[in-house]
Amino acid sequence: MTQKVLPSNPLVAVSDNGAPITSDGGNILLSMFLNSPVVSRLFNNVEFNDNRKSPRYAKVELLLQMLIQVIEGYRNDDVADYLTQDIEHRLVYAQNMASQPTISRFLSHLTNEDIDELQELNRRIVSLIDERSANTELVLDLDSTYFETFGHQEKIGFNYHYLNVGYHPLIMTDALTGTVRQVSLRSGNTYTGNGATEFVQGYLSTSLSAQHQTIILRGDSGFATPDLMETLEGNNIFYTIRLKSNPRLKRMALDGRYVNFDNLLMIEGQLTTDEFEYQAASWDKARRVIVLNDEHGGTQFIVTNLSLPQKDIVRVYRKRAAIEDIIRELKGGFAFGKTDSSSFFANKARMWISVIASNLMRLMKSIALDDQQQSWTINTFRDRLLKIGGRVTKHARKVILTLDSRNQEQFDGLFWRAWERLNALWQ
Repeated sequence: MTQKVLPSNPLVAVSDNGAPITSDGGNILLSMFLNSPVVSRLFNNVEFNDNRKSPRYAKVELLLQMLIQVIEGYRNDDVADYLTQDIEHRLVYAQNMASQPTISRFLSHLTNEDIDELQELNRRIVSLIDERSANTELVLDLDSTYFETFGHQEKIGFNYHYLNVGYHPLIMTDALTGTVRQVSLRSGNTYTGNGATEFVQGYLSTSLSAQHQTIILRGDSGFATPDLMETLEGNNIFYTIRLKSNPRLKRMALDGRYVNFDNLLMIEGQLTTDEFEYQAASWDKARRVIVLNDEHGGTQFIVTNLSLPQKDIVRVYRKRAAIEDIIRELKGGFAFGKTDSSSFFANKARMWISVIASNLMRLMKSIALDDQQQSWTINTFRDRLLKIGGRVTKHARKVILTLDSRNQEQFDGLFWRAWERLNALWQ
Protein backbone atom coordinates (compact mmCIF):
# COMPACT_ATOMS: atom_id res chain seq x y z
CA MET A 1 0.00 0.00 0.00
CA THR A 2 1.27 3.44 -0.96
CA GLN A 3 0.56 6.26 1.47
CA LYS A 4 1.78 9.85 1.24
CA VAL A 5 1.20 13.05 3.22
CA LEU A 6 -0.54 16.07 1.70
CA PRO A 7 2.03 18.92 1.76
CA SER A 8 -0.56 21.59 2.57
CA ASN A 9 -1.87 19.65 5.60
CA PRO A 10 0.40 17.13 7.38
CA LEU A 11 -2.65 15.65 9.10
CA VAL A 12 -4.01 14.42 5.76
CA ALA A 13 -2.59 11.30 4.13
CA VAL A 14 -3.52 9.64 0.84
CA SER A 15 -3.62 5.89 0.34
CA ASP A 16 -4.35 3.87 -2.82
CA ASN A 17 -5.75 0.69 -1.24
CA GLY A 18 -9.40 1.55 -0.82
CA ALA A 19 -12.78 0.53 -2.13
CA PRO A 20 -14.59 2.75 -4.72
CA ILE A 21 -17.10 4.96 -2.92
CA THR A 22 -16.84 8.50 -4.24
CA SER A 23 -16.03 9.44 -7.82
CA ASP A 24 -13.93 12.57 -7.18
CA GLY A 25 -10.96 11.22 -5.23
CA GLY A 26 -8.42 12.53 -7.73
CA ASN A 27 -9.43 16.11 -7.03
CA ILE A 28 -6.73 16.05 -4.35
CA LEU A 29 -4.29 16.71 -7.23
CA LEU A 30 -6.21 19.82 -8.22
CA SER A 31 -6.06 21.01 -4.62
CA MET A 32 -2.28 20.46 -4.53
CA PHE A 33 -1.94 22.51 -7.70
CA LEU A 34 -4.22 25.40 -6.71
CA ASN A 35 -2.82 25.69 -3.18
CA SER A 36 0.82 25.46 -4.25
CA PRO A 37 2.96 28.57 -3.68
CA VAL A 38 3.34 29.13 -7.43
CA VAL A 39 -0.39 29.20 -8.16
CA SER A 40 -1.64 30.70 -4.90
CA ARG A 41 0.56 33.75 -5.53
CA LEU A 42 -1.42 34.35 -8.72
CA PHE A 43 -4.64 34.62 -6.75
CA ASN A 44 -3.12 36.52 -3.85
CA ASN A 45 -2.32 39.30 -6.33
CA VAL A 46 -5.95 39.58 -7.50
CA GLU A 47 -7.35 42.82 -6.09
CA PHE A 48 -11.13 42.82 -6.40
CA ASN A 49 -13.24 45.77 -5.32
CA ASP A 50 -15.29 44.59 -2.38
CA ASN A 51 -17.72 46.97 -0.67
CA ARG A 52 -19.81 44.25 0.93
CA LYS A 53 -20.36 44.44 4.67
CA SER A 54 -18.86 41.56 6.68
CA PRO A 55 -18.81 39.02 3.82
CA ARG A 56 -18.32 35.39 4.79
CA TYR A 57 -16.30 34.69 1.64
CA ALA A 58 -13.82 36.98 -0.05
CA LYS A 59 -14.42 37.51 -3.77
CA VAL A 60 -11.23 35.67 -4.66
CA GLU A 61 -12.44 32.64 -2.67
CA LEU A 62 -15.67 32.62 -4.64
CA LEU A 63 -13.69 32.94 -7.87
CA LEU A 64 -11.62 29.91 -6.87
CA GLN A 65 -14.76 27.90 -6.11
CA MET A 66 -16.23 28.72 -9.52
CA LEU A 67 -12.96 27.74 -11.20
CA ILE A 68 -12.90 24.46 -9.27
CA GLN A 69 -16.46 23.66 -10.29
CA VAL A 70 -15.75 24.43 -13.96
CA ILE A 71 -12.51 22.41 -13.98
CA GLU A 72 -14.24 19.45 -12.34
CA GLY A 73 -16.92 19.55 -15.02
CA TYR A 74 -19.82 20.97 -13.02
CA ARG A 75 -21.57 23.39 -15.39
CA ASN A 76 -24.48 24.49 -13.18
CA ASP A 77 -24.16 26.83 -10.22
CA ASP A 78 -26.60 24.85 -8.11
CA VAL A 79 -24.01 22.06 -7.75
CA ALA A 80 -22.49 24.37 -5.13
CA ASP A 81 -25.27 23.31 -2.77
CA TYR A 82 -24.11 19.71 -3.14
CA LEU A 83 -20.45 20.61 -2.71
CA THR A 84 -21.17 22.46 0.55
CA GLN A 85 -22.11 19.06 2.02
CA ASP A 86 -19.38 17.03 0.29
CA ILE A 87 -16.77 15.97 2.86
CA GLU A 88 -14.03 15.49 0.29
CA HIS A 89 -14.35 19.00 -1.16
CA ARG A 90 -14.46 20.51 2.30
CA LEU A 91 -11.39 18.47 3.23
CA VAL A 92 -9.08 19.04 0.27
CA TYR A 93 -9.92 22.71 -0.28
CA ALA A 94 -9.65 23.49 3.46
CA GLN A 95 -12.79 25.63 3.51
CA ASN A 96 -16.56 25.41 3.47
CA MET A 97 -17.88 25.72 -0.07
CA ALA A 98 -20.24 28.61 -0.74
CA SER A 99 -23.86 27.97 -1.69
CA GLN A 100 -25.46 28.62 -5.07
CA PRO A 101 -27.07 31.95 -4.04
CA THR A 102 -23.67 33.18 -2.82
CA ILE A 103 -22.07 32.25 -6.14
CA SER A 104 -24.82 34.09 -8.05
CA ARG A 105 -24.41 37.19 -5.89
CA PHE A 106 -20.68 37.08 -6.53
CA LEU A 107 -21.29 37.47 -10.27
CA SER A 108 -23.73 40.31 -9.73
CA HIS A 109 -21.27 42.20 -7.48
CA LEU A 110 -18.39 42.18 -9.97
CA THR A 111 -17.34 45.55 -11.40
CA ASN A 112 -15.49 46.67 -14.53
CA GLU A 113 -12.34 46.88 -12.44
CA ASP A 114 -12.94 43.28 -11.32
CA ILE A 115 -13.16 42.15 -14.95
CA ASP A 116 -9.83 43.90 -15.53
CA GLU A 117 -8.42 41.87 -12.65
CA LEU A 118 -9.66 38.66 -14.29
CA GLN A 119 -7.91 39.64 -17.51
CA GLU A 120 -4.72 40.43 -15.60
CA LEU A 121 -4.93 37.07 -13.80
CA ASN A 122 -5.26 35.36 -17.17
CA ARG A 123 -2.20 37.23 -18.46
CA ARG A 124 -0.14 36.06 -15.48
CA ILE A 125 -1.22 32.44 -15.98
CA VAL A 126 -0.36 32.60 -19.69
CA SER A 127 3.00 34.15 -18.83
CA LEU A 128 3.85 31.13 -16.65
CA ILE A 129 2.88 28.78 -19.47
CA ASP A 130 5.04 30.75 -21.91
CA GLU A 131 8.01 30.57 -19.56
CA ARG A 132 7.66 26.81 -19.28
CA SER A 133 7.32 26.35 -23.04
CA ALA A 134 10.34 28.57 -23.87
CA ASN A 135 8.81 29.21 -27.30
CA THR A 136 10.40 32.10 -29.17
CA GLU A 137 7.53 32.13 -31.67
CA LEU A 138 3.93 33.21 -30.99
CA VAL A 139 1.25 32.11 -33.46
CA LEU A 140 -1.93 34.05 -32.76
CA ASP A 141 -5.21 32.81 -34.23
CA LEU A 142 -8.05 35.33 -34.39
CA ASP A 143 -11.63 34.16 -34.74
CA SER A 144 -15.22 34.76 -33.67
CA THR A 145 -17.73 32.27 -32.36
CA TYR A 146 -21.36 32.09 -31.27
CA PHE A 147 -23.00 31.91 -27.83
CA GLU A 148 -26.63 30.83 -27.78
CA THR A 149 -28.92 32.80 -25.49
CA PHE A 150 -32.40 32.26 -24.13
CA GLY A 151 -35.12 34.75 -23.29
CA HIS A 152 -34.64 38.48 -22.79
CA GLN A 153 -30.93 38.98 -22.19
CA GLU A 154 -28.94 42.17 -22.49
CA LYS A 155 -27.21 43.04 -25.79
CA ILE A 156 -28.26 39.95 -27.69
CA GLY A 157 -28.77 40.20 -31.44
CA PHE A 158 -29.60 38.15 -34.50
CA ASN A 159 -26.56 36.78 -36.33
CA TYR A 160 -27.14 36.09 -40.02
CA HIS A 161 -24.23 33.67 -40.27
CA TYR A 162 -25.47 31.44 -37.45
CA LEU A 163 -29.14 32.28 -38.15
CA ASN A 164 -29.88 32.61 -34.46
CA VAL A 165 -30.06 35.14 -31.62
CA GLY A 166 -27.18 35.35 -29.19
CA TYR A 167 -23.71 36.78 -28.63
CA HIS A 168 -20.83 36.94 -31.14
CA PRO A 169 -17.58 37.06 -29.13
CA LEU A 170 -14.04 37.54 -30.41
CA ILE A 171 -11.32 35.15 -29.31
CA MET A 172 -7.57 35.02 -29.84
CA THR A 173 -5.44 31.97 -29.04
CA ASP A 174 -1.84 30.82 -29.37
CA ALA A 175 -1.57 27.73 -31.54
CA LEU A 176 1.71 26.53 -30.01
CA THR A 177 0.60 26.40 -26.37
CA GLY A 178 -3.18 26.16 -26.86
CA THR A 179 -3.69 29.10 -24.52
CA VAL A 180 -6.49 31.65 -24.83
CA ARG A 181 -4.89 35.08 -24.97
CA GLN A 182 -7.86 37.43 -25.24
CA VAL A 183 -11.65 37.36 -25.48
CA SER A 184 -14.33 39.98 -25.94
CA LEU A 185 -18.08 39.50 -25.58
CA ARG A 186 -20.15 41.27 -28.27
CA SER A 187 -23.75 41.48 -29.39
CA GLY A 188 -24.84 38.79 -31.81
CA ASN A 189 -25.42 41.25 -34.64
CA THR A 190 -21.85 42.59 -34.55
CA TYR A 191 -19.96 41.96 -37.80
CA THR A 192 -16.97 39.63 -37.47
CA GLY A 193 -14.29 42.27 -38.00
CA ASN A 194 -15.91 45.10 -36.03
CA GLY A 195 -13.63 46.10 -33.17
CA ALA A 196 -11.00 43.52 -34.17
CA THR A 197 -8.24 46.12 -34.58
CA GLU A 198 -8.82 47.54 -31.10
CA PHE A 199 -9.09 44.00 -29.74
CA VAL A 200 -5.70 43.00 -31.17
CA GLN A 201 -4.07 46.33 -30.34
CA GLY A 202 -5.22 46.03 -26.74
CA TYR A 203 -3.48 42.69 -26.47
CA LEU A 204 -0.31 43.87 -28.19
CA SER A 205 -0.01 46.91 -25.93
CA THR A 206 -0.33 44.98 -22.65
CA SER A 207 0.67 41.37 -23.09
CA LEU A 208 3.62 40.92 -25.42
CA SER A 209 6.78 39.36 -24.02
CA ALA A 210 10.40 39.80 -25.08
CA GLN A 211 10.49 35.99 -25.15
CA HIS A 212 8.62 35.97 -28.47
CA GLN A 213 10.96 37.06 -31.22
CA THR A 214 8.60 36.15 -34.06
CA ILE A 215 4.84 36.78 -33.95
CA ILE A 216 2.38 35.65 -36.62
CA LEU A 217 -1.35 36.37 -36.65
CA ARG A 218 -3.77 34.28 -38.71
CA GLY A 219 -7.35 35.19 -39.47
CA ASP A 220 -10.20 34.46 -41.85
CA SER A 221 -11.68 36.87 -44.37
CA GLY A 222 -13.77 38.72 -41.79
CA PHE A 223 -10.56 40.26 -40.43
CA ALA A 224 -9.03 41.40 -43.73
CA THR A 225 -9.35 45.09 -42.92
CA PRO A 226 -6.73 47.72 -43.76
CA ASP A 227 -6.73 49.03 -40.18
CA LEU A 228 -5.80 45.64 -38.77
CA MET A 229 -3.08 45.00 -41.36
CA GLU A 230 -1.58 48.45 -40.81
CA THR A 231 -1.63 47.90 -37.04
CA LEU A 232 0.17 44.57 -37.40
CA GLU A 233 2.73 46.03 -39.78
CA GLY A 234 3.32 48.94 -37.41
CA ASN A 235 4.08 46.47 -34.62
CA ASN A 236 6.39 44.31 -36.80
CA ILE A 237 3.98 41.39 -36.66
CA PHE A 238 3.57 38.98 -39.55
CA TYR A 239 0.13 37.91 -40.74
CA THR A 240 -1.66 35.52 -43.06
CA ILE A 241 -5.29 36.54 -43.55
CA ARG A 242 -7.74 35.15 -46.04
CA LEU A 243 -9.35 37.58 -48.47
CA LYS A 244 -12.90 37.36 -49.67
CA SER A 245 -12.98 36.46 -53.34
CA ASN A 246 -14.12 39.23 -55.68
CA PRO A 247 -14.24 39.67 -59.49
CA ARG A 248 -11.01 41.66 -59.61
CA LEU A 249 -9.06 39.04 -57.63
CA LYS A 250 -10.44 36.31 -59.89
CA ARG A 251 -9.44 38.21 -63.05
CA MET A 252 -5.95 38.82 -61.71
CA ALA A 253 -5.59 35.16 -60.79
CA LEU A 254 -6.32 34.21 -64.42
CA ASP A 255 -4.48 37.05 -66.14
CA GLY A 256 -0.97 36.28 -67.37
CA ARG A 257 0.05 39.90 -66.79
CA TYR A 258 -0.17 39.32 -63.05
CA VAL A 259 0.50 35.59 -62.67
CA ASN A 260 3.47 33.77 -64.16
CA PHE A 261 1.94 30.43 -65.10
CA ASP A 262 5.40 28.93 -65.60
CA ASN A 263 5.91 29.29 -61.85
CA LEU A 264 2.78 27.47 -60.74
CA LEU A 265 3.77 25.34 -57.79
CA MET A 266 2.27 21.93 -57.08
CA ILE A 267 2.11 21.15 -53.36
CA GLU A 268 0.56 18.34 -51.36
CA GLY A 269 -0.78 16.51 -54.38
CA GLN A 270 -3.62 18.51 -55.91
CA LEU A 271 -2.92 21.99 -54.52
CA THR A 272 -1.45 24.69 -56.75
CA THR A 273 -0.33 28.16 -55.72
CA ASP A 274 0.89 31.36 -57.23
CA GLU A 275 1.01 35.00 -56.18
CA PHE A 276 0.70 38.62 -57.24
CA GLU A 277 0.68 42.11 -55.79
CA TYR A 278 -2.82 43.42 -55.07
CA GLN A 279 -4.12 46.72 -53.72
CA ALA A 280 -7.78 47.03 -52.75
CA ALA A 281 -9.40 50.44 -53.05
CA SER A 282 -9.31 50.95 -49.25
CA TRP A 283 -5.67 49.88 -48.84
CA ASP A 284 -2.80 52.35 -48.59
CA LYS A 285 -0.45 50.11 -50.60
CA ALA A 286 -0.21 46.91 -52.60
CA ARG A 287 0.32 43.70 -50.64
CA ARG A 288 1.42 40.17 -51.44
CA VAL A 289 -1.48 37.82 -52.21
CA ILE A 290 -1.08 34.05 -52.47
CA VAL A 291 -3.51 32.27 -54.81
CA LEU A 292 -4.45 28.77 -53.67
CA ASN A 293 -6.33 26.38 -55.93
CA ASP A 294 -7.46 23.74 -53.48
CA GLU A 295 -8.22 20.05 -53.79
CA HIS A 296 -11.96 20.75 -54.11
CA GLY A 297 -11.59 22.92 -57.20
CA GLY A 298 -12.00 26.19 -55.32
CA THR A 299 -9.74 29.23 -55.27
CA GLN A 300 -8.66 31.04 -52.12
CA PHE A 301 -6.68 34.24 -51.67
CA ILE A 302 -4.37 34.86 -48.72
CA VAL A 303 -2.83 38.27 -48.03
CA THR A 304 0.46 38.19 -46.15
CA ASN A 305 3.57 40.15 -45.27
CA LEU A 306 5.62 36.98 -44.80
CA SER A 307 8.52 36.40 -47.19
CA LEU A 308 8.27 32.61 -46.97
CA PRO A 309 7.78 30.43 -50.08
CA GLN A 310 4.20 30.09 -51.23
CA LYS A 311 3.77 26.50 -50.06
CA ASP A 312 5.00 27.39 -46.55
CA ILE A 313 2.58 30.32 -46.29
CA VAL A 314 -0.30 28.06 -47.31
CA ARG A 315 0.70 25.52 -44.69
CA VAL A 316 0.98 28.21 -42.02
CA TYR A 317 -2.46 29.55 -42.85
CA ARG A 318 -4.22 26.19 -43.06
CA LYS A 319 -3.08 25.27 -39.56
CA ARG A 320 -5.25 28.04 -38.18
CA ALA A 321 -7.97 25.39 -37.89
CA ALA A 322 -6.35 24.66 -34.52
CA ILE A 323 -8.42 27.47 -33.03
CA GLU A 324 -11.59 25.54 -33.83
CA ASP A 325 -10.35 22.68 -31.65
CA ILE A 326 -9.61 25.10 -28.82
CA ILE A 327 -13.08 26.69 -29.06
CA ARG A 328 -14.67 23.25 -29.14
CA GLU A 329 -12.73 22.26 -26.03
CA LEU A 330 -13.71 25.50 -24.28
CA LYS A 331 -17.39 25.02 -24.98
CA GLY A 332 -17.56 21.30 -24.29
CA GLY A 333 -15.17 21.16 -21.36
CA PHE A 334 -15.20 24.56 -19.63
CA ALA A 335 -18.75 25.90 -20.08
CA PHE A 336 -17.49 28.60 -22.48
CA GLY A 337 -20.69 30.05 -23.87
CA LYS A 338 -22.78 29.49 -20.75
CA THR A 339 -25.13 32.49 -20.81
CA ASP A 340 -27.83 31.74 -18.28
CA SER A 341 -27.74 35.21 -16.74
CA SER A 342 -29.90 38.06 -18.03
CA SER A 343 -26.99 40.42 -17.35
CA PHE A 344 -24.47 40.98 -20.15
CA PHE A 345 -21.86 41.79 -17.52
CA ALA A 346 -22.40 38.53 -15.62
CA ASN A 347 -22.16 36.54 -18.85
CA LYS A 348 -18.93 38.37 -19.66
CA ALA A 349 -17.55 37.37 -16.25
CA ARG A 350 -18.55 33.74 -16.85
CA MET A 351 -16.74 33.84 -20.19
CA TRP A 352 -13.52 34.99 -18.52
CA ILE A 353 -13.85 32.38 -15.77
CA SER A 354 -14.07 29.67 -18.44
CA VAL A 355 -10.96 31.05 -20.13
CA ILE A 356 -9.00 31.17 -16.87
CA ALA A 357 -10.07 27.62 -15.99
CA SER A 358 -8.86 26.40 -19.39
CA ASN A 359 -5.49 28.13 -19.08
CA LEU A 360 -5.05 26.89 -15.51
CA MET A 361 -5.48 23.36 -16.79
CA ARG A 362 -2.93 24.01 -19.55
CA LEU A 363 -0.51 25.05 -16.82
CA MET A 364 -1.35 22.07 -14.61
CA LYS A 365 -0.90 19.63 -17.50
CA SER A 366 2.45 21.16 -18.40
CA ILE A 367 3.60 20.44 -14.84
CA ALA A 368 1.91 17.14 -13.97
CA LEU A 369 1.82 15.14 -17.22
CA ASP A 370 4.34 13.49 -19.53
CA ASP A 371 5.05 15.14 -22.89
CA GLN A 372 2.89 12.66 -24.81
CA GLN A 373 -0.06 13.48 -22.54
CA GLN A 374 -0.01 17.26 -23.06
CA SER A 375 -2.58 16.99 -25.85
CA TRP A 376 -5.15 15.34 -23.58
CA THR A 377 -8.55 16.98 -23.59
CA ILE A 378 -10.04 18.08 -20.29
CA ASN A 379 -12.44 15.12 -20.43
CA THR A 380 -9.54 12.67 -20.69
CA PHE A 381 -7.74 14.46 -17.87
CA ARG A 382 -10.81 14.26 -15.65
CA ASP A 383 -11.46 10.60 -16.41
CA ARG A 384 -7.90 9.50 -15.68
CA LEU A 385 -6.81 11.78 -12.87
CA LEU A 386 -9.77 13.53 -11.21
CA LYS A 387 -12.68 11.10 -11.37
CA ILE A 388 -11.10 8.40 -9.22
CA GLY A 389 -13.12 6.42 -6.74
CA GLY A 390 -12.17 6.93 -3.09
CA ARG A 391 -13.36 7.26 0.47
CA VAL A 392 -12.42 9.44 3.43
CA THR A 393 -11.66 7.85 6.80
CA LYS A 394 -10.07 9.01 10.05
CA HIS A 395 -7.36 7.11 11.85
CA ALA A 396 -4.85 8.12 14.53
CA ARG A 397 -5.77 11.80 14.26
CA LYS A 398 -5.19 11.72 10.51
CA VAL A 399 -7.73 12.01 7.74
CA ILE A 400 -7.02 9.44 5.02
CA LEU A 401 -8.33 9.66 1.48
CA THR A 402 -8.25 6.08 0.20
CA LEU A 403 -8.27 5.77 -3.59
CA ASP A 404 -9.51 2.93 -5.75
CA SER A 405 -6.41 0.82 -6.48
CA ARG A 406 -7.80 -0.23 -9.86
CA ASN A 407 -7.09 3.25 -11.23
CA GLN A 408 -3.35 2.81 -10.62
CA GLU A 409 -3.37 -0.64 -12.21
CA GLN A 410 -5.21 0.62 -15.30
CA PHE A 411 -3.09 3.76 -15.88
CA ASP A 412 0.30 2.45 -14.70
CA GLY A 413 0.90 4.75 -11.75
CA LEU A 414 -0.12 7.95 -13.57
CA PHE A 415 -1.63 9.44 -10.41
CA TRP A 416 1.53 9.15 -8.32
CA ARG A 417 3.74 10.50 -11.11
CA ALA A 418 1.48 13.54 -11.26
CA TRP A 419 1.58 13.75 -7.45
CA GLU A 420 5.38 13.85 -7.36
CA ARG A 421 5.56 16.59 -9.97
CA LEU A 422 2.95 18.72 -8.23
CA ASN A 423 4.60 18.02 -4.88
CA ALA A 424 7.79 19.60 -6.30
CA LEU A 425 5.91 22.92 -6.43
CA TRP A 426 5.95 22.91 -2.64
CA GLN A 427 9.71 22.51 -2.32
